[in-house]
Amino acid sequence: MRVHDVSLVMRPDMTTWNKEPGPTITPFRRIAKGDTANVSTVSLGDHTGTHVDPPLHFIEGGGSVDALPVDALVGPCVVVAYAGTAHIDDAWLERARLPSGTARILFKTSNSELWREPTAEFTRDFVTVNASAARWCVARGVKLVGIDYLSIEPQGPEKAGYPVHHTLLAAGVVIVEGLDLRGIAPGAYDLVCAPIKIAGGDGAPARVFLIER
Repeated sequence: MRVHDVSLVMRPDMTTWNKEPGPTITPFRRIAKGDTANVSTVSLGDHTGTHVDPPLHFIEGGGSVDALPVDALVGPCVVVAYAGTAHIDDAWLERARLPSGTARILFKTSNSELWREPTAEFTRDFVTVNASAARWCVARGVKLVGIDYLSIEPQGPEKAGYPVHHTLLAAGVVIVEGLDLRGIAPGAYDLVCAPIKIAGGDGAPARVFLIER
């Protein structure tokens, strides 16, 4: 068994969405100053780095991150490689011939190469899924969809009304954003996605593992 960590490292100067502040990590107690243990305080946005979107992120009154079903976050998944520069659509997904009953899909695109520089400036030039692909996932009972940059929503005219987020979240599909899939081969894995359990949270950073058997 081999376990792959596909989470981004939290750091103050990391790439964040549209120049949102990165994490701040402040010493609170230090052994070097005579304290019995090292303790720090951490402040960060709940959509920083690798993170999960629950319905509440885009749907007022929707379910919060602490109410996400565990059976969506843990279980078999398929990593799908996409080499195109346009956004993934339903026609491409049909041609991809994913195994019947696939419940969790992680999309590996050219975005993953952006993580080679963890402090790179944020860009809106990234690949993701479009509204037709979101509808395709919902129609086939997909429980979780992940992407290897900081949003699953296309930028530009296609994002008007945020149809990808609304389609997936309204159907209870968990969205995972900010995955680092550089070293991951396409194929079947077991997924463990563990978002921080924030009461009433509209998002949460997550540690995400892929288990290769």
